[in-house]
Amino acid sequence: MPRRPVNVHPAYHAHVYFDAPTVEQARALVSDAWHKFYVSAGRLHQKEVGPHPRWSCQIGFDAAEFDKVIPWLEANRNGLDILVHGDTGDDLKDHTDYAYWLGQEWPLKLEIFRRA
Repeated sequence: MPRRPVNVHPAYHAHVYFDAPTVEQARALVSDAWHKFYVSAGRLHQKEVGPHPRWSCQIGFDAAEFDKVIPWLEANRNGLDILVHGDTGDDLKDHTDYAYWLGQEWPLKLEIFRRA
């Protein structure tokens, strides 16, 4: 069972996972989050990037926004899977020990952090 997000870090990333049939749904979700909350929004990567096993888009926010952003993402993700993780500067821990999920948990490609 995926671990649910908890607000214990100063900053967070939420990676919205999508594919070709759901790219517009993901684009709308990220745009709505950007307009509704104090978050940063990255590009929609229509390829696998970094440790992510699916196409994704990153949303960045801090602990002050967490309790507004996470319930909103959960209520509005409409079947999209979202990785939420602490942004502590330790990429391996952020994507393992500090990783939480909305929806299905996906195995991450962690070897990129172990090589660094």
